[in-house]
Order: sequence, then C-alpha cells, then structure tokens
Amino acid sequence: MTRAWTAQELLAAKVIRFYDRNWKPYLGDTRPNHKESAEIMQELADAVGVARQTIIAFNPDDLTVRARLRLASTRNATVEEDVAYSLIGIFKSDIRPHYGEGDVALGHFLEEIVARSGEVTVLAWTGKSSSYNSCLPATLSVYSRSPGASLAIEDAAMDVRVGALRNSLSQTDVDLLYDRVTRLPPARFANSQLHLSCVIFVVKRLGVQNFGDGREHCYRARVSGIGDVEFQTLDQLSPTEPRKLIFVHPWVRDLYDPLERFNWGSADSDDEDEYKSAPESDDGSAPSSPLAAVPAATMDNYTRALRMIARLQQPFHALLLLQQTNGSFKLVAAEHEIVLPGIDRKMNFAKDIRTEVVEIL
Repeated sequence: MTRAWTAQELLAAKVIRFYDRNWKPYLGDTRPNHKESAEIMQELADAVGVARQTIIAFNPDDLTVRARLRLASTRNATVEEDVAYSLIGIFKSDIRPHYGEGDVALGHFLEEIVARSGEVTVLAWTGKSSSYNSCLPATLSVYSRSPGASLAIEDAAMDVRVGALRNSLSQTDVDLLYDRVTRLPPARFANSQLHLSCVIFVVKRLGVQNFGDGREHCYRARVSGIGDVEFQTLDQLSPTEPRKLIFVHPWVRDLYDPLERFNWGSADSDDEDEYKSAPESDDGSAPSSPLAAVPAATMDNYTRALRMIARLQQPFHALLLLQQTNGSFKLVAAEHEIVLPGIDRKMNFAKDIRTEVVEIL
C-alpha cells in the first residue's frame, strides 16, 4: 500500500473493489464499488495516510502542490527514479522518464514544478539537500511534515499596526520597498541553478553557541534589519566570514493581502498560476481567502505597502544561504526550521533590507 505507483491506482480509479486472502469481497461488502463504502474507505485512509474524501473523488486540481507532495511523501519505489516518475500524472508533469539518472530524477521533477509556476512552497523543508540543487530535498519524505505557517494578522490588529506604521515610517521608504517587492520575477531554474526572488537580510556577526549533543551546530548571529537570532544547522559555519551568509524570505506571496491578485513582476497581468499555492485546509485543499478589512480593489498602494511591512514584522521560516567563490549561493542544511522574528521597527530601509534574485546552486 506504500508503493509509489499504487497511489495512482487508488486515487485515479472511479471504481475499486477489495478482496480478502480467499478472494471474497472485503468485509463481505458485495456492492460494485467499494469507494461507496464509508467503512472501507476510512480504513484505507487510515492505512495510507490520505484523507478519505481525497480517495473517493480525487482531482489533482483540488489540491495544493504541498498537499500532493505530502501524498507522495510516504511512498516507496524499488527503482529510485520511480519516486519522481510515479507523480507525472498527479502533477500533470511534462518530464520524460530517463532511467539511469538516479536521484537527479527527483531534482528534475521538483525543478519543473518551480519553473512552470514560480511555486516556492517546494522549498519549505528541512533535512538533507539534493545533489541536484541545494534548495531541493534529497527525498520526498521531508514533505510529510507540514511547514510552519505564517501567522495571520486579524483585521482589527492589522488596522492598529498600519496606523502605527503610518505615523512612524517615511512614505517614500515604504513605497520604495513595496515597489521593489512587486517587481520581483518568479522563481526559475537554469542549468540546475535556482534563481530565487526574495527579501534579503545580511548576517553581520556570527558566534558559535555550542556544538550540541547531536548532529546540529548552534549559532548566534546579528542580522541586518532583524537583530540577534539563534539558530542551528547541520553544516558547520565559519564565524570569521559572517557576511558570506544571508537569511532570505522567499515567501513573497505571503506578504500580499488575501484578496489582492498576485502577479509576479507586474500589477496588470491576469495570468493564472497552474499550480495553487494558497494555504492548505485540513484536507489539503486550497481554501477560499477570507475577506480583508479593506477590499483590495479600493485599497491605495500606500496602505498595501504598510500592510506588507506589517507582515514582514511577523516571524517567518527563513532560508540560510552561504555565498560561494563564484558569487552564487548554497543552502545551509538544517534539521529544523530556522524561524526569524520579523523585521525590527528601528531598521534602516535603505541599508537593512534588500530585494533581489539570488542564484542558488
């Protein structure tokens, strides 16, 4: 029941029947379609870790990318490449099977998800990096763990925050940051390099806390625009070259209002993403966005910018990148999420926050 290819057999089939070891209808249920049996479907759902309704009426378009990856995270394959190839149908992928490429197959598959949609929830994982690209995982099992969700700000609290920011920040600085973020292009791959749009925070100082009891190393850093943070990594870092390290916030979509149409690099495009990236509900589907206090259609850009700043003040899962000799970066592996507390209200917008596309090997 955990083989990679059986996922398609269970989910795609409209009619399915189960038999016991004596080839008699399972549980004595003689109906022509066991997907109509609540008891059998619940037992199956518990056994394979897939929501019962998903098994009964599966449609990949109803699930977010993250939910589909979670479906695949517990599947095993005798042939290494089949971990990726077995998902071609569920993701409507265009990759062509090429047996013999080993773990590179998974890299190609995840690359295509990012390349076709700019989808970056694929990057929200912890553990060992792929040999294909350091921002991609070595196995799909990492997607069995749900990423830490960004804390939503209630409408009343948002109004209070926006009012306080309006009285304390320069409109010129706020508008400039908003403009820079909205002009960021979608993530893409080229020659296995990830070009990732993000908000960047530079590490100014780095100190070793201790080397822990297990595999992780512990550090304390002074980070521009953030302040002092403590974190752990699987890789050992050099305190003598802290400025080669940057923390990045790549979850750009999370900075926008729920009702504000998100379009990479343009406020006028009507293109729809092929893959959904909205927050998941309990069954993995993409829920409807809640109504915002101020409809996005009537909100002025300055207010939108202030609301974006308020979201940047929220704790977020950061990626830690180490600059290489050629100027590109590599992800620093971590066993647990690195969560930064959000931007400091006393930061200098011009000096402490950068927005750009970084190239990651």
